[in-house]
Amino acid sequence: MASAAPAARSPVWALAVILMLVCIVAGLVSGRPDTVALAAPFAFLALAGRAGTVPGTGCAVHVEPYRSSAAVGPRLRLRLAPREAGGSGVPGRLVATVLAAPACPPDAVVLLDGEECPLLADAPPSGERDVLAYGAAAFTADLARPTAFAPAPPVRVSILPRVGPTLARPVSRRLVGLAGTHRSGRPGDGGELRSVAPLQPGDPLRRIDWRATARRSTDQDRIMVRRSFADAEASVFLVVDQAHDLPSSTADWFAAAPPRLAAGSLHVARTAAATVAASYLAVGDRVGLDDLSGTRRALRSAAGARHLEQVRVRLAGTSVVPRRRRRRDPVPPQGAVVVVFSAFLDAEPARLLRLWHAQGHVVAGVDCMLPLHRTETTTAQAEAVRLTLLRRRLLLEGLQSEGIPVIAGATADAQHGIPRDGLDAPYGPDLDTGFRLLARQTVRRTGQGSGWRFR
Repeated sequence: MASAAPAARSPVWALAVILMLVCIVAGLVSGRPDTVALAAPFAFLALAGRAGTVPGTGCAVHVEPYRSSAAVGPRLRLRLAPREAGGSGVPGRLVATVLAAPACPPDAVVLLDGEECPLLADAPPSGERDVLAYGAAAFTADLARPTAFAPAPPVRVSILPRVGPTLARPVSRRLVGLAGTHRSGRPGDGGELRSVAPLQPGDPLRRIDWRATARRSTDQDRIMVRRSFADAEASVFLVVDQAHDLPSSTADWFAAAPPRLAAGSLHVARTAAATVAASYLAVGDRVGLDDLSGTRRALRSAAGARHLEQVRVRLAGTSVVPRRRRRRDPVPPQGAVVVVFSAFLDAEPARLLRLWHAQGHVVAGVDCMLPLHRTETTTAQAEAVRLTLLRRRLLLEGLQSEGIPVIAGATADAQHGIPRDGLDAPYGPDLDTGFRLLARQTVRRTGQGSGWRFR
């Protein structure tokens, strides 16, 4: 049977043993009893640490949010608390905790066992991210019996995207729903008059218009009824491109360090998609959600306030996923309004917009690129950024020339303090203006829509 490994000794215990032996040897060599007596305190210290290192069973502390106020502006208010209320039972035990946040140097704090400490951690504007990594080791005041350092699972938060002001709601003329607030092209029960015609088999009696009968039936041999257009709900299909998350500083495009908790193009896509979904769901329309990476099942079209929360939770869970080849393209519902949220760095979002536009859907692209701050440090980086922006500009201008609108998704607060110049600015009108113009275009359109000319 294999013998158990000996317990590791504390450095304090080793130092006490060495000093005790030095005092004893020095006293015996010199013949001075007082020097030998100096070894007594070190002997007691060595006996106290004889048990060695106490094996840790887990992290001695944990981080939890404050119940009263979980967020202070762009930061999260957290609390460093003991793992167990009773502690370890060792009086005066100290707990050393090492804390590390993304893109920040690590820090340490030493507390008494059972003591709490408030923390402020930087929070991402939206999405799921690890905001704090930590671990702890406990020891007594004389450092004789420390516990092993135990890391804890990182603190991960999920920030739902904010919902902006209500937008205009452009709809297709091919609505297929059976109930809603929009006028469809088929006859049925609704609020908008379609025609006044003689009574036919199948017409409900409550639709009889006696004034029109008296006015238009001179011989009183025909009964006139009012027919209306049926009301229907609109279907909206939101598609998020999560292949890229580009910050506003172009130097960060080439950084190999962990990403900072700053707003990027994916945050703009989350916020714009949540605002569009809330605007349509507020009037009873149906909203579905999918992504271009094809890693998750599409969120089915539904309506209601609960579905809005599902959409926001799904948007918060989106992260950068490299795009892979899909077996088939996403299929929007019949007669849907399709909105693609992307930075338009490659041709795939533009190809899908052209495909769905040719199928008769009302389509729009939302440019999620933030206003850029040109901070490249080398000539190669500057050339790479210039060529990327030039290709992006050609893609967007090609969509506009084909009558497919492109709207800027970055809001005014995201653009505050960031210069706008030439190719570096978002493309198209802002979100509110773009959807108002798209709503007017869908009302006037009878066939092909006229091309958009913005910028």
